[in-house]
Amino acid sequence: MIRFVLSVLSLPSRRVLELPRRTRTVLALLAAWCLASLVLYVHGAYHHGDVDLYHRYALAFWAGPHAFRSLPAEYPILSIIPFTLTLLPPLPDYLTVFGLWTLALLLAGLVVLALQEGPRVAEVCAVSLALAGFGTLVGRYDLLPAATTVAALWAARGRRFELAYVLLAAGTLLKLYPALLVPLVAIEQYRALGRDPLRTPPPRQVLSGVGLCCALVAAGFVAALVLDSQAWLGPFTYNTRRPLQVESVPATLLWLSGLAGFPVSPNRGFHSYNLVGLLSEPIGLAAQAATIAGLLWVYWRRATGTLDLGRGMVACLLVVIVTGRVLSPQYLIWVLPLIAIVEREHDPWWLVVCAFTTLIFPFGYGLIVSPPGSPAPPSFPPLLLITIGVRNVLLVAATVRFLVRSRARQEAEPRELTRSAVG
Repeated sequence: MIRFVLSVLSLPSRRVLELPRRTRTVLALLAAWCLASLVLYVHGAYHHGDVDLYHRYALAFWAGPHAFRSLPAEYPILSIIPFTLTLLPPLPDYLTVFGLWTLALLLAGLVVLALQEGPRVAEVCAVSLALAGFGTLVGRYDLLPAATTVAALWAARGRRFELAYVLLAAGTLLKLYPALLVPLVAIEQYRALGRDPLRTPPPRQVLSGVGLCCALVAAGFVAALVLDSQAWLGPFTYNTRRPLQVESVPATLLWLSGLAGFPVSPNRGFHSYNLVGLLSEPIGLAAQAATIAGLLWVYWRRATGTLDLGRGMVACLLVVIVTGRVLSPQYLIWVLPLIAIVEREHDPWWLVVCAFTTLIFPFGYGLIVSPPGSPAPPSFPPLLLITIGVRNVLLVAATVRFLVRSRARQEAEPRELTRSAVG
């Protein structure tokens, strides 16, 4: 075990020496930024609730009264793997233990990204993650499912579709959302076989690949059912019962309805701050409809060839983030590496969105003095709600801009290829 830990921690140092000096500097600054977060933020009095939760779940699963039969209430079965990192090694300061593990994963992932996509892409990804994730990079496990989606993109691009399906299944059993990317990989495989997904029935290879992914995910939930019949559907039931989380775009619409005279009040539950009000239900239903419509639109654009796989993955995740009932700050970790891969340069719009996200969490949350487990305050500070509203307007605008630019670039690529062929 000690050798394994040392090998993980030494991977970045070995590979970094092969990178340009500017890239090494960016990675060093990112490491310092994450360590500052670990010391100044994660170890704060009220700022490590998620890692505490991970630690409790890991202890319950491995050493609790129902050992090996107590699964996380709201996360899929494979989430117990990153949660167990709070126990390895079993030191009292599990916050630092988990933070160092996630920092090692982050640096190793960025080195692999630099080797696979180029140093510039790794730099873009590092800067955007640093701006967006001061409170989340070393205090959440979202880097792991994000890594599986990036690896699935690379596998699909390399025509290793079975591997891509396996990676998406693993990501789904970590945090559900990678399941939404399976149709994009299936369409990519369709097109790689020279078939039109809108006109021909699914080839055997596509059916077997999607079937493999579904079988692996089903096996994970069956295993969860066998281990803990009370919690195996928790990832679905928990999230469907959540109110509108205060940082989400639908919650901003609900807050604006309060300014128009409709009753709105704060809520504290499901490990988050939320908003509830008279229009909660219709806004929530409209958001769910927008999610479904947005995902179908992305799949259709990929099927018609007006959106490539990388941009399709970004568009899919942005639809989920923008229209979802919950927009936790770590959700940007899901999509920023993919944006860096497809854009390859810094986009000022996304940098501003990232900066506002950190301004909201953790710094804006400092305006709410409320220990974990306490009820919601009588009202949320207006400055916090205004900052969230501005960020969400920028997020929606950046999403629309990305989709428009993606279509323009996709249409321009065939023309560039034609010119090259003529030349």
